[in-house]
Amino acid sequence: MARLATDEGTRRVLVVDDDADWREFLRLSLEDLGYETTEAADGQEALETLRRGDRYGVMLLDLNMPGMSGLEVVERLPRGPHPRIVFLTSAAAQDVGSALLSGPHYYLPKGASRDQLSLLLQSLGE
Repeated sequence: MARLATDEGTRRVLVVDDDADWREFLRLSLEDLGYETTEAADGQEALETLRRGDRYGVMLLDLNMPGMSGLEVVERLPRGPHPRIVFLTSAAAQDVGSALLSGPHYYLPKGASRDQLSLLLQSLGE
């Protein structure tokens, strides 16, 4: 299902979360690590960004948002190359099992440190 974005988007990250403070922390951390970021406050905004043809190597996607969940966003991704999906959630890993099984997705707990974010991105080859 998921295909990697082309090289033009590998250092670009789409941050999708309804928590503005967490989005800001992620954006600042990513920028410090040398990534270009775009923020979306909900699933609909994320899909609109992707439908414009913007390319991202990774999408940090809140699993539990009001309106459209992160899993629903993944199910509605536009055709074409997709970013790697990293689910963001405050739930324990065992509680996000079904989302992780829906495809080659990854998991980052909310409240993770900048170093944990960096290690995850390094493990993805970003």
